[in-house]
Amino acid sequence: MIGAVADRNAALGWFFRILMGAFSVLGVLRYGAGFYAWRAAEQLERPVYTLVQRLSNGVELRRYEPYLIAETTVEKAGFRESTGDGFRTCAGYIFGKNKPKRGGGDSETMAMTAPVRVSGQTTDGESMAMTAPVRVNGGTGKTKVSFVIGSKYNLQSAPRPLDRNIRLRNVPSHHLAVRKFSGPPPSDDRVKLERKRIDSSLSDSGIRPVTDKETLVYGYHDPVVTPNFLRRNEVAVMVDSSTVTETTSK
Repeated sequence: MIGAVADRNAALGWFFRILMGAFSVLGVLRYGAGFYAWRAAEQLERPVYTLVQRLSNGVELRRYEPYLIAETTVEKAGFRESTGDGFRTCAGYIFGKNKPKRGGGDSETMAMTAPVRVSGQTTDGESMAMTAPVRVNGGTGKTKVSFVIGSKYNLQSAPRPLDRNIRLRNVPSHHLAVRKFSGPPPSDDRVKLERKRIDSSLSDSGIRPVTDKETLVYGYHDPVVTPNFLRRNEVAVMVDSSTVTETTSK
């Protein structure tokens, strides 16, 4: 009897050691894949900007150079609800649902860029519409999602979208007030909180936002594979350039 109990305990011990070993291997694979995804995202082309001031609350004031985006409108309001649909539509354009304007060929696979761009309304009591390298403009039942197009293209040379729901447009040079943080894609409440912090810093510095409602959310890494502590998010507000005094920071 005692021997049987000892054998059973030994078997259970081996089982738990094997189980823990399996979990350890899975953990290594999970974080290994996540680190690889993070490294790949860090090498993507991004819009060019200059840091011109550091404000209170960790807010950065940046001047962005012009760039091109592919944009779609999703018939939904709310950050998470609209991002997936918009992302898939824009990604379809980037990865081949297009017609090259030069050189012939049936389609053209374009290089991925970062960040995902989100634009939404953050008035009190209202859901924030969100997007990622995609830009979202929501709060009214519709959300705009956009991808940044690589700098090798301009409005004349970029492939023509085959999906009528996508349009290409230039984003002119502009100033943004930005707060960055790590973690999962931010909830609507987190975006509202960051917007309030940015507004407070702008008020202290005598800088005016272009609008009180539109807020941008940038995501630089995928929300699935990359571990949350490596993911970079940014909440941003476009500001009136005439109220900015540039003192280039490092």
